[in-house]
Amino acid sequence: MEVCHHYARLNGTRLHYVEAGAGPPVVLLHGFPETHRSWDLQLPFLARCGFRVVAPDLRGYGESARPSGGYDLDTLVGDAAALCRHVSDAPVRVVGHDWGGAITWLLATRHPELVERVVVIACAHPSLMQIALASNVRQLAKSWYMFFFQLPLLPEAWLAQRGARNLGRLFRQTPGAERAPREIVASAQGAVGRVASLGPPLAYYRTAIRQGLGTLFRRPELPRVEVPVTLIWAEHDACFTRELAEEHERIAPALSLHVLRGTGHFAHQEDPERVNALLGEALGPSVAAASRGC
Repeated sequence: MEVCHHYARLNGTRLHYVEAGAGPPVVLLHGFPETHRSWDLQLPFLARCGFRVVAPDLRGYGESARPSGGYDLDTLVGDAAALCRHVSDAPVRVVGHDWGGAITWLLATRHPELVERVVVIACAHPSLMQIALASNVRQLAKSWYMFFFQLPLLPEAWLAQRGARNLGRLFRQTPGAERAPREIVASAQGAVGRVASLGPPLAYYRTAIRQGLGTLFRRPELPRVEVPVTLIWAEHDACFTRELAEEHERIAPALSLHVLRGTGHFAHQEDPERVNALLGEALGPSVAAASRGC
């Protein structure tokens, strides 16, 4: 399978993305602390199923630009919207994990004309997350790292310590985490796990908390997501409580929820067979896939 690397100036910054396959486009948005390599176990599967798979390095990651600003969700959603328009004149399918999942939720909320259907892996809608942080003690405890990341320099030093060992273990000390391929974890440590590389990824958290402090205890208006959404939740997710998953039924009428037993936050790496099967079902058959029974 041929994987092509591309660079494009979108929404005022340079984004790097890889592309493979041919057919209807599927955009894969990674989370913290990874790059497009997060999707190594999904990209070939989706390409075989007859999709054109596009996986960017998000702003501040990998080979994409690392500007001094633009790490707020409004700008990040703008990046994703620009990428969708760049790769297709028609609505696309979008899959997001972690921060990529937050971006996917808001892309579907704010730009339904750009997305045909979406899959979110291990991430709550930002509005529901805001409510949970203010009202759910268990969720607040699971989100300890978001507040630790607000400190200057100390998080960078701790995550990069001993060859980025702490970065590699963060969120991965749950049942099933050892099944994630070592090469994918190592790629994240190599790309993100230096003090100089960690500033932009941590700026996602720092910007979110700084902008959200004034509204943390103000109940947001719940959005409505009209496009079909498949939400893949992990039984042992280190970042999100189980009960938060069901809350999404309040905002997404066309929600399909799947809780994967025995998996943690990186379910797409820990149990790729189950996740890929759900992706194949959720994204719908492409023309080529239908012809070969994928």
